[in-house]
Amino acid sequence: MPVAAQRFVLPYNSVMTTASPIPKDLTACPDCDLLLHTDDATHDRQGHCPRCDALLWDVSNHARDIDFAAAISGLLLFVPAVTLPILHFSMAGQHGSNSLIDGVWRLWQESEQLLAVLILLCSVVAPLVHMLLAATIGLCQRLQRYPNLYPRWLKWHNWMRSWSMLEVYAMGIIVAYVKMMHDGDVAVAPGTYCLSALLLCIILCNQYFSEEQAWQCWEQRTNA
Repeated sequence: MPVAAQRFVLPYNSVMTTASPIPKDLTACPDCDLLLHTDDATHDRQGHCPRCDALLWDVSNHARDIDFAAAISGLLLFVPAVTLPILHFSMAGQHGSNSLIDGVWRLWQESEQLLAVLILLCSVVAPLVHMLLAATIGLCQRLQRYPNLYPRWLKWHNWMRSWSMLEVYAMGIIVAYVKMMHDGDVAVAPGTYCLSALLLCIILCNQYFSEEQAWQCWEQRTNA
């Protein structure tokens, strides 16, 4: 079992300098920009900002393992999440079901090409590339092998994470379910469970991926 992280308060230092990936002298909080002074004695499992309690660094391996496991699980769940039916509905004697890909295709057929492309990008392409990059970066860290494209992968990962909006589509499914349940019979299909599990994997990836630690691995490789 991983050792529980300990929170500690860091003293304030008014001298401005460049922050190191895992700070040894000075670092700035990524949320409130508070400049902090640290030394080797203060390094433990985690470092938190005394002003906003933001996570400054995490030198434990459990976060990296959770991020990698969530990325692999997300990739395994991705195809069934976007292809399996999400809802089965019966209305006025008509029966039907719909998946994420079917919804995009239906919008395209109804001359809503711009909306279809936007949903495809934010709900399919961006989450898939996000999971692929997270898994690739995690594999590089576990193998301790960092190719020349590793810095570019980190930049792409950060960019794709901002475009991944699968949770917006999930909220639309909830709204549709609530509105349709009064007009007919609506049943949750297997795609809903896969989509929910995929969303959980994406949340875990965003929560436990440490960009600072990933860049530090690259710096250690280049300085070796």
